[in-house]
Amino acid sequence: MKKAEFWKGFGVGFTVLLLLMCLCMTAFASSKRTIDVEDGIGISINGATFIPRDAAGNQVSVFIYNGTTYAPVRTIGEAMGLDVKFDSANRMVQLTTQDRLLAQSGASGSYISADRAKEIALADAGLKEGNAVFLKVKLERDDGRYQYDVEFYSGTTEYDYEIDAITGKVLSAGRELDDFIVPVGTSGGSAGNGTISADRAKEIALADAGIKVNDAVFKKVKLDRDDGRLEYEVEFYAGSMEYEYEINAETGSIISRDIESHN
Repeated sequence: MKKAEFWKGFGVGFTVLLLLMCLCMTAFASSKRTIDVEDGIGISINGATFIPRDAAGNQVSVFIYNGTTYAPVRTIGEAMGLDVKFDSANRMVQLTTQDRLLAQSGASGSYISADRAKEIALADAGLKEGNAVFLKVKLERDDGRYQYDVEFYSGTTEYDYEIDAITGKVLSAGRELDDFIVPVGTSGGSAGNGTISADRAKEIALADAGIKVNDAVFKKVKLDRDDGRLEYEVEFYAGSMEYEYEINAETGSIISRDIESHN
């Protein structure tokens, strides 16, 4: 008798557990929805293409939904020189300007200004301000020390400086930007600085695939930087096939190709 009661109780309990699981699954499912967005939106800052990335270094998509453009606030804010934090308790993104950040540190009078940091970087690079286009002048804290991250370009040369925010000492000077691609010309003819044009990259990909231009629908032709090398990412459809190419932007050689059915 006790055995029967045990299995009866077990059955009731198991049924209740299943119902709870179903309710939970329904609740979670009801909180999700599918939306149609316009993807592949690019961002430029002072003429240079900006590539937003997450904390892990992965590229983050920018898209349009119902007429509004959605972009990652942290990467955009930091690119504009703002300090970005997330207040999880109040669920609020906090954006702080550089002057306010210095004031909060309690010793703003001892720090050089952002304009002074720019002057120091320009002097070290041997450039006049009128010949440089600044992309970022950001105050940040590294190893307990405030420093300015200064990024700019002149012509097709890129400059990346780290400058001590107290002494004005140049901590590092580089010739490659982390998340920017400087403009190298138009899509017609040469892209400048020995770089092929986007149209030429398309021609190379089509010739390799044996596809005529009228039979292809291009999805993306994008100039990007990978491991310090400029390359074109070319993606297009032809019939039931999808083609993806990476092409060296200087030599026109094909770095990689991927062909698969998209049906």
